[in-house]
Amino acid sequence: MRAIFILLIVGNIAFFGYHYFFMVEKEVVAGVQVGAARGSAGEGLQLLSEVVDPKGARARVKETRVIEGAVASDSSSGAELCTMIGPYGQLLQAEYAVERLVALGAPAHIIPIEIKEGEIYWVFLKPEVSEKEALRRLYELQKKNIESYVITKGELTNGISFGRFADYGEAEARSAEIKQQGYEVYIKMLPKMIQETWVVIDAGFAEKIDETVWSGLLMQESNLEKRQNFCLGVASQ
Repeated sequence: MRAIFILLIVGNIAFFGYHYFFMVEKEVVAGVQVGAARGSAGEGLQLLSEVVDPKGARARVKETRVIEGAVASDSSSGAELCTMIGPYGQLLQAEYAVERLVALGAPAHIIPIEIKEGEIYWVFLKPEVSEKEALRRLYELQKKNIESYVITKGELTNGISFGRFADYGEAEARSAEIKQQGYEVYIKMLPKMIQETWVVIDAGFAEKIDETVWSGLLMQESNLEKRQNFCLGVASQ
């Protein structure tokens, strides 16, 4: 009797184990088949950075086209062009050119234009706390026969200047001389600006002037040239 009972228990365990392991294996196989099917369809795993939103892509393309259209419209509309003659070395000659152009019915005026022409190097001592201290430092330097002056405006107000130099080597040599006297010297690079005088004729009038007139105006001085530039912002170039 005990043997039959034990046999039944062993049989039940075997039956349960068979069905359990058989079903798990079937699910695993099915999962592998589904994954293979997706892989063959080209829908494998992707990183988030690789996922592209079709709507977002269309939006970006549309935005780019709008920007390009705006740039194109600005360039196609085009600001008016003014005719310029210069640069004049003598203001009197520029005034003469304006008088002649105005007499011919072409509105003209003189505009000074600042042009960058290289760099200059400024040798200086950093600003003192007050004008009184700056003057005291200046007196101290002049007693040592060091040529210098107080800076009275700008970001270096109350500093001491030892000169500005077009060549960096000269500025460095001057700096070394002052350092030998026990002072902490600095060199600052600044843009070298020159001012040119130009005569500007309003847009639409230059075409009405005869070429012989232009030739006569350009012969007033050497190196004069005639050119066109946008009327807006000409003075700030």
